Amino acid sequence: MPAARRPAARPARRIRAKVTVVPTPVPRPPGVSLDEDPHAHIVCRSCGRIQELELSELDRHLLTELAALHPDGWGVDRVAFSLTGSCRRCREGPASG
Repeated sequence: MPAARRPAARPARRIRAKVTVVPTPVPRPPGVSLDEDPHAHIVCRSCGRIQELELSELDRHLLTELAALHPDGWGVDRVAFSLTGSCRRCREGPASG
């Protein structure tokens, strides 16, 4: 009579531990405590027209780093970057009639 067969052994189960990744906050440079994200504008020197510029995440990061260049004894709470130039209307001049 044939010997009783044992069921095949199951392979050991691997247990994967769940790891929670906590993002590391980006450190603010000393003396820089911004109330709002950095922003930028372009200003026409002729008529004073102002237009907001869209900044990338890298642009905002670089402006925050630039704020860290403040002199000792100063604190920075806002970064507003401005470009100057001439708007299209001022460059083209008055319309001929």
